[in-house]
Amino acid sequence: MLVVLILLTSFSVFAQNFEHYFEDKTLRIDYHHIGDAKNESFEVKKFSAGDEWHGTVSHLTEPFEYGNILFEVFDSATNKLIFKYAYSTLFDEYKATERAEKETGCFEECIKLPFPKQSIKFTFTSISRKREMTLKYTGYFNPNSSKYEPFIKEFDVMDLHIGGSPKSCIDILFIPDGYAETDKAKLEKDMDRFAKYVLDCSPYSENRDMISIRAIRAFSDESGISDPNQKIYKKTLLNSSYNVLDLDRYLMCLNVWRMNEIADDAPCDIIVLICNSPKYGGGGIYNFYCTVNNEHEKSDYVIVHELGHGIGGLGDEYFTSEVSVRDYYPEGIEPVDPNLTTLVEFETKWADLIETDLPVPTPIRSENQNKVGVYEGGGYVAKGVYRPYISCSMKDPVYNQFCPVCTRVLIETFNYYSNKNKK
Repeated sequence: MLVVLILLTSFSVFAQNFEHYFEDKTLRIDYHHIGDAKNESFEVKKFSAGDEWHGTVSHLTEPFEYGNILFEVFDSATNKLIFKYAYSTLFDEYKATERAEKETGCFEECIKLPFPKQSIKFTFTSISRKREMTLKYTGYFNPNSSKYEPFIKEFDVMDLHIGGSPKSCIDILFIPDGYAETDKAKLEKDMDRFAKYVLDCSPYSENRDMISIRAIRAFSDESGISDPNQKIYKKTLLNSSYNVLDLDRYLMCLNVWRMNEIADDAPCDIIVLICNSPKYGGGGIYNFYCTVNNEHEKSDYVIVHELGHGIGGLGDEYFTSEVSVRDYYPEGIEPVDPNLTTLVEFETKWADLIETDLPVPTPIRSENQNKVGVYEGGGYVAKGVYRPYISCSMKDPVYNQFCPVCTRVLIETFNYYSNKNKK
């Protein structure tokens, strides 16, 4: 009874803070992220507002901070921190590519926050792979004087699975790309199928009451997805494309502003683009968005793997596949990814889950097949980066095989959105 009382009191205090500083609606900031391998800058382009706030009201400062961008909001009058959110971006991957050594890139990005009642100061801080934090932008928004555009509802929304209210669930939103009007039946069938892939995979399957999945019913001018290496170009809702960052299988969307405008139509904590193409591909970026192609035999694996990135901040544990990024995990620096370690600060990771007599690093042997350990190879390199399990859905293309460490991280995320974590 005492524990329940403490939790209820804690929630009440957080809710009062929300009501003191924010209205129950959403503010979206559209901006450009510009730079190269050594430089970056932010340019805010537009404010938009509308609908209710669908995110958690009990955690105004997100506790995980797995991303490479830290967004913070301060009350202008007192300079008190009232909202904090961490996320990653495609730009962070771009600046680790060979192309960024020679070219400046410009990427669309968005951030959403509860609509403030009073004037706010907001900041974007960049966090390097060496975990160095650099303030890159400071801006202001006054609800009484700043210009902003209203959200516009455009499309029908399909409820695929509703675990509870938006403020007590993690809300996954599917947006279809490359489905023409003639693909209507296929679109609806695919949305149901991909919802089933998510909900039948552990630990989603055991936590359905903390998860909601919806889909936008929207169509493209043409059927299919652009594939520049095959000289295929399609006019679609979001112009998703393969070969992003010069990696053939990397299927992503560069029209991020438009993607988020469409997502305004429904409660949304993470966007998943379901792309109408038989070619293997996808991508996932923490607290940003995910993609998956719809017709491959491994599509069930791809969507849960990419959601591992998107909602859990989990890193890739494989090290034999081609990637376009370089030096992604610097020597001597502990990765922010909760399922990877360089042993620099391993005690902050999954040390509590390892049997006391298991050696660290842990040999890859048959007797250790189902044991949490510290196995070398991960984060795109064979040496110097370690993963927690010999095989996991973040390493191998196998559906429904998250290891205990990744499972714990995902459950912590569900709890965060359902207001069960009181960090």
